[in-house]
Amino acid sequence: MSEKLVNTATEFRDEIPELEGLLIGKLDGTKLWGDTLKDLNHEFILSSASVAVRATMKISEAIDKKSINQLDVEISGGYVTIIVLKKGLVLGFYGEDARAQLGIIKKNLGTFAQKIEKLI
Repeated sequence: MSEKLVNTATEFRDEIPELEGLLIGKLDGTKLWGDTLKDLNHEFILSSASVAVRATMKISEAIDKKSINQLDVEISGGYVTIIVLKKGLVLGFYGEDARAQLGIIKKNLGTFAQKIEKLI
């Protein structure tokens, strides 16, 4: 893992207080970097996100659509956004209190993911 990836991720994480967690991994779910407010199993979360992306890709193919760019999931107590890159995943999650900021958070997460894509 490069120092530039760590610095970029840490800086972004610090700028978005609504984020409860930010994870970066390979498409297969292998963890590259992660930071969460609680002690969570980053590897399990990323591998589960990888499975969700693969399943969504199958749905996309079945309905004759193109590649997956982003998955947004509303869960009890908050939200998860998975940005799909050519070689990896960026996963951000946030609580219900972020509802009013969702558009801005997702836009910033997308911009961040573009930077990360160049580093992995």
